[in-house]
Amino acid sequence: MENQRLLAHSLALYSSTSLPDALRMTHSEAETFFEGKAYADWRKGREQELKLQAAVNDRLNGVIRACGAIVKTVASLGRR
Repeated sequence: MENQRLLAHSLALYSSTSLPDALRMTHSEAETFFEGKAYADWRKGREQELKLQAAVNDRLNGVIRACGAIVKTVASLGRR
């Protein structure tokens, strides 16, 4: 019973199914969704979003490091 509840909560999170509707679904219906193409496609899209976010973060880290180097250079010029 607990496994069915967890499956229903997952179904509500990852699909457009309301929690009450997900709770009324059979275990096999919910499993069919997670084994299907729609969920696989959603998961691939989500992985791509996460890769894109990681790339943006890497670029921002590079910009921050470059700004730090510029600050150090300007500071050393001011001490001369």
